[in-house]
Amino acid sequence: MKTTSETGFIHDAPCGIFMTDREMKITFWNSDMEKLTGIESSKALKQKPSFINFYDITPGEKKMLDFRDCFKGKKTNIAKTAYLNNINGSQTLVFINARFIQSGKSDILMVIVTDISKEITCSTISAAPLLIREKEPLQRIVGRDEKILELYRMIEMAADSMANVSISGESGTGKELVANAIHQLSNRKNKPFVKVNCSALTETLLESELFGHVKGSFTGAYKDKIGKFESAGGGTVFLDEIGELSQMIQVKLLRVIQEKVIERVGDNKSIKVDMRIITATNKNLREQVAKGLFREDLFYRLNVFPIKTSPLRDRVNDIPLLVDYFIAKFNLQTGKHIKGLTEDAYRIIMDYCWPGNVRELENSIEHAFVVCNKKLIDVFDLPQDIRLVSLRQGLCKNIDSTLAPAYYVPNEVPAVNHLSFRIITKEQLNAVLMNNQFNRKETAKQLGISTVALWKKMKKFEIIE
Repeated sequence: MKTTSETGFIHDAPCGIFMTDREMKITFWNSDMEKLTGIESSKALKQKPSFINFYDITPGEKKMLDFRDCFKGKKTNIAKTAYLNNINGSQTLVFINARFIQSGKSDILMVIVTDISKEITCSTISAAPLLIREKEPLQRIVGRDEKILELYRMIEMAADSMANVSISGESGTGKELVANAIHQLSNRKNKPFVKVNCSALTETLLESELFGHVKGSFTGAYKDKIGKFESAGGGTVFLDEIGELSQMIQVKLLRVIQEKVIERVGDNKSIKVDMRIITATNKNLREQVAKGLFREDLFYRLNVFPIKTSPLRDRVNDIPLLVDYFIAKFNLQTGKHIKGLTEDAYRIIMDYCWPGNVRELENSIEHAFVVCNKKLIDVFDLPQDIRLVSLRQGLCKNIDSTLAPAYYVPNEVPAVNHLSFRIITKEQLNAVLMNNQFNRKETAKQLGISTVALWKKMKKFEIIE
């Protein structure tokens, strides 16, 4: 149980925080929880969390969160985006992070509730004094999903070993970040971390880049050059896109792994090298082996300790944390003071399949920073690929993901600046109608048109009330 002095500094934290004992009775309820729920601390204490209406954001179902899961099995944490119903009937989009904590002889549950539909944001990082502090190299791999926590564990195990590591995963899932974290947590952290993109160079240039060359070995070799394996000097060589290696380079790489020696291009002198190799690919190397495109013996040499990064669509509850991270990053770079996303913008990004994963999300936030001149990023500040149903379906049709059921439009959309009724799509109009419960008068008012013009457009699109 936390003392008054220990909980005092979080009572006025810019996010809702409450705690329960082992019997799931609320023992702490801060001021922001009062604002979010409309329930005073005196009425919340000794109640159970089930009296608060937290609903899972999963489309198509209305399921209440069960915080008892945090005390089950291995005492896992909950990191989810959810809807919170206020006692006055309003609904707020929030991010929940609930975690079991041992405090002295007591077991407590700490729940952090972030209102991500408003200007104030509060990630789990802001509660670091009460939560487990991750090691610094892992901080750039943002997330609290179970898959990310498992990735942290794999990274730390790989860092403690000298085994070759093979990182696989889709483009944009942070494979280079994983490789860098392994290096930074290993006993080679004070030595170079050398990255080579195997798909960016021709076979001849890549051979020279990796192994070096001697003067006169080929046209343009005006002086001796040290290769990446030598320059690593006791550090780590990260070979990205390893599946693009030619057969000749594969043979030479196999010798490097087996004998720890190299020969510069144009020289027959063997040079001892000391470096660790970490590889990454977005291809299925086993399939490449079966097709005869990748050497089987090299595959097993590289795949001693495999790590797989998860696509963003498999950990959607990390999206608010990533958004918060990128907004802070671009605020620093641009000098802007954007606070977050509107609720409608959050709905859009939460329902998108993200084929480009975290990299695409980062690029989308950067795009919004170019367009947005307000404190909150709105729907129309996002790239068209994300907010238009027709484009989303084209990007996501081959991906197992739940698409947004309709085009979301903010409740307050300036008709002149954002939405031209002349070029409005059926999906857009239908979404505005649904948002106003098919009230023609309210819809027409929002769009800045007459009810007759609205009726004609509905007739044209065959939208039936």
